[in-house]
Amino acid sequence: MARSSSALPVVLLALAALFVAPAFVPSPAPRASPEASAAAVTAGALLPVLTAQPAMAEDYMMPPSWPFLVVFLGGAFALLVAGNFIFPGEKK
Repeated sequence: MARSSSALPVVLLALAALFVAPAFVPSPAPRASPEASAAAVTAGALLPVLTAQPAMAEDYMMPPSWPFLVVFLGGAFALLVAGNFIFPGEKK
């Protein structure tokens, strides 16, 4: 097999590096103090505890899932099984 001497892959690689390289430059913004980050971690850890609601809240009741299961299985039966009795196909 002969090697390709095209410069297109090299040009595409250089172009991709040109667009990706700024992603790895560190930000010149000053870092936050460790005290502020500890407070942010504490607030972030306590936020779900403070805003959580009970699992069985009174304002939203989920309907039972068995009617959906009956409709799904009934539809599958109608399409697959009963359809084969109505349209049996060609006999050989």
